[in-house]
Amino acid sequence: MYPSIKFAVILPKLSRMVFLILSILSSTSIYILFKLISHLKIHTFSAIVVNYFTACLAGFFLCNSQQLSFHIFSRPWFPISIVIGVLFILMFYTIARTTQEAGISVTTVAVKMSVVFPIAFSIWYDAFDVLTTLKLSGIVLAVLSVFLVVFQKGKSRITAKAAILPLILFIGMGMVDTLVKYSQSTYIDIGLAPLFSTAIFASALLTGIVSLLFNHRMVQLKSVSTWLMGIALGIVNFGSTYFLILALNHVDISTGKQASGSVVFGINNLAIVALSVLAGYLLFKERPSRMNWLGIALSGVAIVLLMRSQF
Repeated sequence: MYPSIKFAVILPKLSRMVFLILSILSSTSIYILFKLISHLKIHTFSAIVVNYFTACLAGFFLCNSQQLSFHIFSRPWFPISIVIGVLFILMFYTIARTTQEAGISVTTVAVKMSVVFPIAFSIWYDAFDVLTTLKLSGIVLAVLSVFLVVFQKGKSRITAKAAILPLILFIGMGMVDTLVKYSQSTYIDIGLAPLFSTAIFASALLTGIVSLLFNHRMVQLKSVSTWLMGIALGIVNFGSTYFLILALNHVDISTGKQASGSVVFGINNLAIVALSVLAGYLLFKERPSRMNWLGIALSGVAIVLLMRSQF
């Protein structure tokens, strides 16, 4: 059995929580790597392009030969993957800029506040995603905890020039997650997850290469450090999207039910927020306030509520 086919058979058998944990760890690693890229003075956009090259290779590795023989350009989800890919690289660069200027915790929360978009869409679009009292309590507490984590009394680490970045991230990432949820609900099953992810990353890669050529920045790709950090970034970036799609598609064998998108997105985003703030504190000496710590604690309660409403 070829490695790509072997992995494609094994991975879908893992539990939903394992997929969620892998997606959470991968996403948290993205913010940490962006901070390291800043410290090492590596050209950010070049590292992002290498990252998408790596993510494409990872996707091809997980696709079997039958999937790659599909007429991908005629697939109904292909135009959506192009849009997501372009948004991916635009938002990825914006995340990098905001991380470097405002810190891990502020950036993470600005991104993860966008969870309200896919949650609202999932409840509206997915007939199986029913809004219960327990789920609503978890969602409300999630939004409150995110606000408390980002709250900074009497000061802001974001300059006036960069103040627009969190808003861009909020809207842009909300659009990305909503499109991913729509594609997963309408077109993508577990078997197509590698191919769909690869199409997204290939679109982002081509967009990045065109941008580097236009701005005469291709010389930045000659740096060994750019490639090393870009490869590391690409591995965790692919994992964050791929494992999220698997978690959304996972069907509980005991109940025969698929995961509610609102719960999966809620737990995924909350856990990433909490872990990223802790990573900023432990690794980069970013000092959360008492209000921030309260937000982290409440996020844990919100995760428990969302889990109880689903699992």
